[in-house]
Amino acid sequence: MTAETADLGIAQPIAWRRAVAAFGITILVAAATVIGFAFGYQQAFAARVVPGVTVGGVSIGGLDRAAAEATLRARLPSVTSGALLLRSSGGDQLVPFSQLGRSYDYGPMLDAAMAVGHGGDLPADLAEDVRALVRGEPVAVRLTYSSAALRAAVASAAAGRDASAADAVAVLGSDGRFTVRPAAAGSSIDQRTVLAAAARALSTPGAAEVVDLPASAVPPAISTAQAEAAIAAAQQMTAQPLTLRVASNTAFSMTVAPATLRTWVTFVATPGGGYAPSIASAAARAALAQLASKVSRAPADATYLLGDGKVVGVLESHTGAELDVDTSLQTISLVLASQTADSPPPMAQLAMTSVAPALTTDEARKTAPLMTLIGSWTTHFIPGISNYWGKNISIPAATIDGYVVAPGAWFDFWKVVGMPTLAEGYGMGGAIINGHTEETGAIAGGICSTSTTLFNAALRAGYEIGDRANHYYYISRYPVGLDATVAMGTGWEQDMTWRNDTAYPVLIHAINGPGTVTFQLFSVNPHRTVTLSTPIVKNYTYATTQYVKVTTLKPGQVNQVEYASNGFDAWVTRTVTDATGTVIHQETYYSHYATVNGLIQVGVASLPSPSPSASSSPSPKP
Repeated sequence: MTAETADLGIAQPIAWRRAVAAFGITILVAAATVIGFAFGYQQAFAARVVPGVTVGGVSIGGLDRAAAEATLRARLPSVTSGALLLRSSGGDQLVPFSQLGRSYDYGPMLDAAMAVGHGGDLPADLAEDVRALVRGEPVAVRLTYSSAALRAAVASAAAGRDASAADAVAVLGSDGRFTVRPAAAGSSIDQRTVLAAAARALSTPGAAEVVDLPASAVPPAISTAQAEAAIAAAQQMTAQPLTLRVASNTAFSMTVAPATLRTWVTFVATPGGGYAPSIASAAARAALAQLASKVSRAPADATYLLGDGKVVGVLESHTGAELDVDTSLQTISLVLASQTADSPPPMAQLAMTSVAPALTTDEARKTAPLMTLIGSWTTHFIPGISNYWGKNISIPAATIDGYVVAPGAWFDFWKVVGMPTLAEGYGMGGAIINGHTEETGAIAGGICSTSTTLFNAALRAGYEIGDRANHYYYISRYPVGLDATVAMGTGWEQDMTWRNDTAYPVLIHAINGPGTVTFQLFSVNPHRTVTLSTPIVKNYTYATTQYVKVTTLKPGQVNQVEYASNGFDAWVTRTVTDATGTVIHQETYYSHYATVNGLIQVGVASLPSPSPSASSSPSPKP
C-alpha cells in the first residue's frame, strides 16, 4: 500500500506569526533602547544646561549653574561702559551706565537656560533636547538697573530745564495807582514719559541709548488779561468814599477816602481760576481793628445790692457787642464789588457779635436769696504820707467794691484795679526800693494793704490761691507769713490772684473806714472748712536802730528814716476741706523777711569838728 503525505495548510500561518512576533520584539527592543537612552540623557543633564543652549551667543550647554554663571560673567560683553544721553533743546546730559547700576540680570537668564529640557514632561523635554542639539536654543539676554538712580538722574536733568510759569499780579504803586506785572508762560518736562523711554533703553540690549526730554508749555494760572480786568474792578470799587456804620450805634459814622480804600484792596485767586479784588489786606484788617474800641461795648455782669450786711437785690446785666473784623471785611468787599459807574457813594454796616455777660440777671436772681458772708478780713493802718493819707488804699478798694467773680473765673488784682495814675487820685507813697523804705518812692505806695486784705479774705474763704508774694521785710500790721504785696514796673509786675473754684458767683464788698480797709466775700455757702496752722518761725535775727545827728533838722527834731524790722523765715499751712472732710486745697506759704536796721535822724545846731588825726615823726634813715 502506498503512503501519502497530506498538506493540512498549518505551516504557513505559523511562520507568519513568528515573523510578526520577531518584528514586534525588535521594535520593543529599539523603543526600550531609545527610552533608555533618553532617560539616561535626562539623568546626565538633570542638574546641567542641556547641550545647544546659548545666552547672548555664549554656549553654556553641559555646564552646571555655577559654571554657567561664571562662563557668562567671563564671556558676555560689558554693559556698564557707555552712557545714557538725555537730550533736550536746553542741552544734553550724559549719565554713565555705571552710575545707573546697569548690569546683566544673571538670575533670570540662568533660570531660563536651566529650564530648557527640564519641564518634567519627557516627550516634550526630549523634543527640546533634540531641538537644542540640532538647531541650538538661544536664551534672551536680560539687563537690570537701579530705578532710584534713574529717577534721580531724570529729575536732575529735568530740574535744569523746567521753568515755572509767572502769574500776572496786580499791585498798588507808590503813586496810589494799580499796575499789572505781566504773566509769563513756563515749561515742564514730562518725567514719566522720559523714565519709560529710559527704562526701555537700559533694559533692552542694542536699544538706542538716547532719550529725548520734550518740554511742554505751562500756562500761568493768572493771565495778564485777568489781572487787567481785576484792576478795572478795583478802580470801580474805590472810585467813591465809603461810609461805615454800626446798626446798634446810630451815633457812629466813619468815611473812608478812595485813596485809603485802595490800600485796603488785595487781589486773590477765585474758584474756577479767576482773579478779583477783595477788601482783605493787612491795612484793611488793621484799620478795622483800630475801630474796635470805638464800636465795641463790654458786657456788664449782673451784680448784687447789699443792705444790713446781706444781699437784698440784683442789678441787671447787659449784653456787650464786639466788632467781627472778618465778617465786616467780607461785607465791605460785597458792597464795593456791587458798585457801578452810576452807583451812589457806598455804605456798609460793620458786623457785630454779641458778648454775653459772665453773670446774667437770671443767674444772679437765683443765687441772691442764698448769698451769705463766706470770708472777711480787716487791715488797720495809720493814714500818712507813706499811703497818701489813706487814698492809695481806699481808691483801689472802692474800685474792687461790687466786683463779681463768676464760677471758675480768676480774680486778678491788676486787671481789676488797672494801672494807678495821679489823674485817678492816687499819690506818691511808700515803696521798698533796694531793701529800704522810700516814703514817696512810687505812685500808689501803700496799695499793698488793699491786696493783702483781699488775699486774706479769699484765703480764709477757702478759694484757690494763685499769685502771692510776701514783702521784703515784715510789716507788723499784717498776719505773719500771710501778706501779699503787689508791684508794677516796666515790663514786669507782681500780682495777687485767686480763683472762684465753686459753682456759685462771689460778690466782693469793700468797706473803707478811718484807718481801716475791710473786704467781705458773699456767695452761696459751699460748706468748706478752712484751717490755718500756727506760723512756724525760724532763723530769727534782731535788727538794731542807729541814731544819726544832722543839721538838716531843727535842734531836737527827730525823723524816723527807717524802722527796725527783725528778720525771720515763716511757714503757714492752709487746709481746706469740703462737707465730707475731703481735702480740696492744702498748701504751705513760705515767707522770707529780711533784717532791716532802723535809722533815726536827730537835729543838732552844728556837728562837732572831726578830731585831728595823730601824725607820726619820720624815722631817721641811715
